[in-house]
Amino acid sequence: MKYLFSLIFSLNIIFYIFLIFKPLNIESDFSINKGDTLNEIFTILEEKNIYLPKAIKLIFNVSGKHKKIYLGKYKINNNESLADIFKKIYFGKIILKKFIVPEGSKIGDLFSKEIIKSYCQTLNFQNDCELEGYIKPDIYFYDRQSELLSILRNSIEKQTIDLNNSWKERNDKLNKFSKKEILIIASILEKESCANEREKISGVIHNRLKKNMLLQMDSTTIYGLQDFNGNLKKKDLRDSSLYNTYMYKGLPPGPISNPSKNSILAAAQPEEHNYLYFVAKDKCSHEFSTNYEDHLKAVKKYQLNK
Repeated sequence: MKYLFSLIFSLNIIFYIFLIFKPLNIESDFSINKGDTLNEIFTILEEKNIYLPKAIKLIFNVSGKHKKIYLGKYKINNNESLADIFKKIYFGKIILKKFIVPEGSKIGDLFSKEIIKSYCQTLNFQNDCELEGYIKPDIYFYDRQSELLSILRNSIEKQTIDLNNSWKERNDKLNKFSKKEILIIASILEKESCANEREKISGVIHNRLKKNMLLQMDSTTIYGLQDFNGNLKKKDLRDSSLYNTYMYKGLPPGPISNPSKNSILAAAQPEEHNYLYFVAKDKCSHEFSTNYEDHLKAVKKYQLNK
């Protein structure tokens, strides 16, 4: 009888383990929201024919995990077992969404006015809370919409670190440049160049600034236009916006995009040369000139004959 009891007990344990690790062949998802109790979570699962054993439920209470279950959306795949589902809830393996900040993006295309306003209010900014350029291009992960404010804060902190580091490592000849000016140049580089020519085009910008020349950058002028349809026209070059570098000398009043770390570094460490002009040959290649006459020849060759 003793051996029979041991056999039955052992078989029950084996069967119990088999049930826990057996794939459920259920594909579904469920959400754990603020205020949901452990029993309510189990009820949601049971409505999907997922019944966690009492022993597993007990683990949440004994460990105190029932008081700090991670809120969010959970995904159940066909090949997952009760043990897999338990681990997902216990360790908070929620479905995360990607929030992508592309290089050269504008803050208005990324965050709503409400989120930007909320961030500025936390810093006690009232009017001059200009965040363009201060968002680090990267991929951020989040679950709930309420986390977008945290993403904004996090991206600004990361961009500030890159800016501070590049500014400290800037060329000795740029000692008079502020961090904001370096960021403005970087934001222009992000729009005007590819990785292979950033330092060279940065050198052109710095050369023109040194000679007090108009920068004449299409990207800055376009940024200042109210309604740009994708085709820069002659009348646009007469627009009164301070971002119109065909009319106003020096840098525009602020960044025109969110630049990458490499663009910020290129703005702080421009290539030293005598070029004052450049014209696009193709998407990531330009013809550089030291004088206006050669520049006109390059324009005729690469632009007017297209």
